[in-house]
Amino acid sequence: MKRREILKSAGCVLFLPALESFGQNRPAPDETKVKRLFCVSMGYGLFTDVLPQGDGADYAFSEHMDPLKKHRDHFTLYSKMKFGGSHVRDHKCFVGNTATNPDSLDQIVASHVGHLTRVRNVVTFISHAHHHIVASWRNRLPVMPIQSTRLLFETLFAKTDTKTQERLLAHKKSVLDGSLEEAKALMSRVSGRDRQRLEEYFAALRESEQELNKSIAWLNEPRQDVEFPVAPQLENNFLASDVDKKRFLENPRQIQRGIAFDMIYKAFRFDITRVVNFYMTGLDHDHHITTHNVPKSENARNSLTKYDSSFYSLLSHFYDKLARTNVESGGTLMDETVTVATGNNSVSQTMGPHNGNEIPVFVAGGQFSNHGGHVIRKGETTCDIYLSILQQFGIRRDHFGNSQRVIQL
Repeated sequence: MKRREILKSAGCVLFLPALESFGQNRPAPDETKVKRLFCVSMGYGLFTDVLPQGDGADYAFSEHMDPLKKHRDHFTLYSKMKFGGSHVRDHKCFVGNTATNPDSLDQIVASHVGHLTRVRNVVTFISHAHHHIVASWRNRLPVMPIQSTRLLFETLFAKTDTKTQERLLAHKKSVLDGSLEEAKALMSRVSGRDRQRLEEYFAALRESEQELNKSIAWLNEPRQDVEFPVAPQLENNFLASDVDKKRFLENPRQIQRGIAFDMIYKAFRFDITRVVNFYMTGLDHDHHITTHNVPKSENARNSLTKYDSSFYSLLSHFYDKLARTNVESGGTLMDETVTVATGNNSVSQTMGPHNGNEIPVFVAGGQFSNHGGHVIRKGETTCDIYLSILQQFGIRRDHFGNSQRVIQL
C-alpha cells in the first residue's frame, strides 16, 4: 500500500501550510558541524564538593573523575551554575521553566533535525524505583519516556510486519483527523483564553500529523540489523576494589544504563535518530538516602563520590565509542555529536541535597573551543549553555528559558 492509499483509506487529508514550527524555511541541518544531541541527567544530583576547584585549561582532575581523563580534550566542565530549579522542579533542567519556555532543549533540536531520521527523537528513563518523572517537555506538556531497555531496543531497531504497521498508521490517521475537526468546531464557541489553548492544541495535533506522515513514508525503508547489546565492561580505577566493582559497576541498574548507552550510540551511528534525552536516578534506594546524609556523614560523602564515579564510567564508555567512529565528513561521531551531561540538581555539604545553585554541566563533542578546560560560571544560568548549543545547530533564538546571553562553548 502506498502512502497516498494509506491516507485515503484513513479519510480526508490535511494539507498544512509551510510552518516554521515544522521545520520549513530553516537552514538545512546538514550545513552545521553538529548533527546530534544527547542530553543525559542524573536525577539525584552530582556531588559538587569533590569536583575540581581550579579552573582553566590546566585544572587538576578529581580522583573520582578518573574514567574521563582520557577524554579531557573532548569535553568542557562548567560548574557552579544555576537553573532556577528546586527539588520539585529539578526534572525540568533542560527546559528551565515551562511557563516561559514550552519546549525542552532536546525537543527544539528534534523539531529542527527530526525529519531527517526514522525516529524523530527518543526520551528514556531508567530508575531503581517506579518513578513518574520526565525530563523532556513539548508544548508545555511532559513527553512520556521509554522505561525499559527492551522497549528502547524495539523502538529503535526492531523489525515489524509492514501490513500491521500500515493498519495501525491508518487508524491513527483517522483518529487524528477526527480530533482536528472537533477542535475546529469548538473555536467559534469558546472564550479568548480557551481559544489560545485550542491554538496550542492545534499546534500539537499538526505536529503529530507531520510525524505520522513521516512514519508512513519510512514504512518501506529497510531497518538496520542490530543485535541486543551485551553488558558493557566498564573501566574505573577509582572503583577498583571487588566490593566497589560489584556495587557500582556490576549493579543490575548500572548494566541497564550501559546497555541503553550502547543502543543510543548505535542509533546515532546508523542515523536512526539524532536526538536523545536520557534521565536516570540512583543505582539503588541507598543512593537517594545518601544525598540527604551528605551534610552530616563522612561515609555518605564517600559513597556519593563513588555513585558519581559510576556515572562518569558510563560517560567515558560512551565517549570511547563516539571518538573511534569515523564519519563521512572526515571527522568522528564525537565531532558531530553534542553530549550534555548534568545533575538535575546538586549536592554539597554546605547547601545540602537537591539544590539548584551549584549545577555542573559537562559539554562534550562538537569540536568546541573550550574543550579541555574547566569554566566556573558562578551564579550564571545553565540556559546560557543551552541557548549556545541551539546556535550551534543553526537554530536562531534570542533566548532560552532564563538565558542571559550566548556564550563561547
